[in-house]
Amino acid sequence: MRCARLAPLLLAAIVSLTGCATSNNTGTGTGTGGATTPNAFSGQYAFLLSGFDSAGNPMGISGSLKADGLGHITGGEADLNDNGMLSSDNALAGTYAFDPDGQGALGSISLTSTLGTPHGLTFGFSLQATGAFGQIMSLDANNFIAAGTMQLQSPSAFTFAGLAGDYIVTINGRNASRPTSTLGRLSLGLTGATTNLAFDRSEAGVGTATSTSPIAMFGTTGPDANGRGTFTLTLNDTFGITTQNFAYYVISAKRLVAVETDTTGTMTADFSGQSTPFTAATVVTPGSVFGIDGIDTAAANNIVAVGQLQISAAPSTASFIWDSNDAGTVAGPVTLASQPAVFDPTTGRGTVTIANGTANGLADNAVFYLTAPGTGFIMDATAGVTNRAAAGTLTAQAAGPYSATADLGGLGIVRSRGSSVNNAFSLVGLFGLSTNLTNYSLLFDNRFPGSGGVITTQLDTTATGIGLQSLNGTTGRGILTIPDGNSTETEAMYVIGPNQFVFIDVSPVSSGANLASTLFFVNPH
Repeated sequence: MRCARLAPLLLAAIVSLTGCATSNNTGTGTGTGGATTPNAFSGQYAFLLSGFDSAGNPMGISGSLKADGLGHITGGEADLNDNGMLSSDNALAGTYAFDPDGQGALGSISLTSTLGTPHGLTFGFSLQATGAFGQIMSLDANNFIAAGTMQLQSPSAFTFAGLAGDYIVTINGRNASRPTSTLGRLSLGLTGATTNLAFDRSEAGVGTATSTSPIAMFGTTGPDANGRGTFTLTLNDTFGITTQNFAYYVISAKRLVAVETDTTGTMTADFSGQSTPFTAATVVTPGSVFGIDGIDTAAANNIVAVGQLQISAAPSTASFIWDSNDAGTVAGPVTLASQPAVFDPTTGRGTVTIANGTANGLADNAVFYLTAPGTGFIMDATAGVTNRAAAGTLTAQAAGPYSATADLGGLGIVRSRGSSVNNAFSLVGLFGLSTNLTNYSLLFDNRFPGSGGVITTQLDTTATGIGLQSLNGTTGRGILTIPDGNSTETEAMYVIGPNQFVFIDVSPVSSGANLASTLFFVNPH
């Protein structure tokens, strides 16, 4: 699904989700995913969004907000980096409500704070039934096209002692004007000191480098009552010596999110705790699903890829199956076996070589860092001008066989965000089965350039729905089709587990529906 065609395209494809009662602003609601009412959104949440402003400039925002379970935002703090223009607010306030047609999962947040922008900040969200995790996007009149995640915070972790441990760090965005991805690890001590640092960096159209003697420094006082703190990261590699400052927000003892707070770039960061020590068998799982996006080197458009990676322990080799969309040029499914792989159980860092990977929409070389067996982050580590600075998640699959009944029979919350100004787009929504048990439904809010700031929430109870055309029980690869009045979109998906998968548009050129795609994440509701 693509930004330019999304609203008219899905008008014919969306049906209302059944088995869910619509909640209101004060009562209770029930559904297959459990109750989701205003009191389900209660507590302190850290959020992170990235995307583009109304002029097409890169931007990112991170913060913490407090929801009282009664429709009010009673506090919080946030930092905004709009193409190097920095602003912050440590006294957030506002309201929130669930949408009347939101099936008990979709809602909106309105803040009185503007963070230096002309209008108050407004967000749309889709929330898991537990209230612990959600997808979030910008809805306000500032016309930011940005999306990300929000998660319930654990204030008990708001100290260095509570955060101490090993972390994998993924940092993505623009370093100056250059699309850049950085992936690495560090250990955070009881007083904020860092050790055991290792980082790889890629720049689209330039190449990749490994930093020598990287330095990360956290503020000496630790996070405040909103979980906010600061850190500085200095990398020294063939790209030069780069120092970047960030404001981070604590989610839990092993999760942080951050936004850059200097004028040299607009990067966002995600820290995930690493479960060391590893063994050589750590990378061996039934399969790991990856979803990555980056910047095409020629046209500054999105390139996205989804697939399955399997690694054997001895000798260490990798097998792939993947699909990709490079600004409308589709490849896949590509299958590749017995590719050289190296894994260091001491650091959790590994590399794989991929024959003709770049030519088939992926990468010739990739580097990954694991947080747990089969799970972590992966990045394009191709040398030279064909590097796309593409990065994303690597998630261990639940053991198969995979089936529509077991893995697509419930509800999931959806998000998507374009990483290129030429494919700027954001979406949050809800995905699930429709009444005939063979077609699927999607209820969503979305924004894209040219929408005039209008946010579209669409329901169509007469449509035939999104069809599952195939699902491979061994790999978890499937094909979804979305009917349009003039054509049919084809989506390649890979199952991670029940009601959790990633997908991209791989419509054939002959269909008339083929354009650039963004990367879609679906998490269980």
